[in-house]
Amino acid sequence: MTGTPPSDTAAPFVVELDADLLRGNLRGERFWCALRSDWRAILPGNPAREVAAREFDIAHLPYDDTVLHSVRAARAAGRTTVLRAADPALAEAVAAELGCFDTTEAGPPMRATPASRTRPRLPVFAEALRAMRPHQWVKNLLVFLPMVVGHRVDLPSLGQSLLAFLSFSLIASAVYLLNDLMDLPADRRHRTKRERPFASGRLPLSLGGRLVPALLAAGFLIAALNGPALLGVMAVYAVTTTAYSFRIKGSLGADIIVLATLYTLRIIAGSAATATVPSMWLLSFSIFLFLSLGAVKRLAELVDLESQDVRKKAEGRAYQIEDRPVVAMIATSAGFLAVLVLALYIDTSEVQSQYNAPQFLWGIGLVLLYWISRTVLLAHRGLVNQDPVIFALTDRISRWTALVAIVLYIAAAMG
Repeated sequence: MTGTPPSDTAAPFVVELDADLLRGNLRGERFWCALRSDWRAILPGNPAREVAAREFDIAHLPYDDTVLHSVRAARAAGRTTVLRAADPALAEAVAAELGCFDTTEAGPPMRATPASRTRPRLPVFAEALRAMRPHQWVKNLLVFLPMVVGHRVDLPSLGQSLLAFLSFSLIASAVYLLNDLMDLPADRRHRTKRERPFASGRLPLSLGGRLVPALLAAGFLIAALNGPALLGVMAVYAVTTTAYSFRIKGSLGADIIVLATLYTLRIIAGSAATATVPSMWLLSFSIFLFLSLGAVKRLAELVDLESQDVRKKAEGRAYQIEDRPVVAMIATSAGFLAVLVLALYIDTSEVQSQYNAPQFLWGIGLVLLYWISRTVLLAHRGLVNQDPVIFALTDRISRWTALVAIVLYIAAAMG
């Protein structure tokens, strides 16, 4: 009952399903559940929203552990525990799943309940920043590559590339948020992804719904400051990566090709920002290299899945455990093709005229050959994080490999 002092052990201990147990996320749960089933659910008043929203995964909803602890303590003290919700059927289903409520009660939200006084405040800003995955922005450094390989390292080019970097970072973060919101059920069943801010319930879903358009608007505004060419590339990236989040990531083979394309779009964006024509050598190298990394990502997921010995197929993916050898072959062959493209490029007259000591570039090919071989082997052993970028940033040998490649490039340019 509203306003009942916590010390009154005779009073019922009332918990609001939405405000207390789900931290105000029930409306968001309904919306994103509906949107996963039918994109038309985004339209207000569309019946698809209500139909699909009934298909909750009750067992894996992000229940507040602090509130549940208080419920069990109140019940142990002899108080009647009540779960209150506007939807009585949903309240009964949740109460049956949790097994710690004596009864349910239908009615509009109450201003305060005994449970609401036990819930701590959430560090929303820190969780929002974590959900944006700023560590992934390192991928966007690829926008500086056309400036570097095109030997146009000057202040105007640096400023234009920086705008492309900022635009990509904001739009990519918006897509990460959208991807997490769309993947809530699968993430909550995953051994590590269930700790993500939205999946765990630490970050309100309503905030995610506001952050996505805000970040997209900011990213496109920055791109527009550079000019229509970069704005066009960013529009293609936004559409492609959204399509990936909604449909393509569950398509066999197409998902890793689109991943490679999304990486390559970063290079194209750098070229658009600096008004340079991207080299076909560079684009071909990028496609094969990131096709390899995309396959490594899927290989790592399959190895992790096999170690759990629970399911034969990854949530939201088209790959099965039996596909491991083929996925490993794709990762290896695509990586080696990237090295071959690099070798053919080094042997061109263009390179011979642009670098003072082009022979040092051959060393980069050998370093890359070693890193790809080692990464695929480690992924096959289950020693690679499911994101190869995170693995490369945290792996000591990978960092040394990158440093050697940078030194070789400087040696080739400086002579």
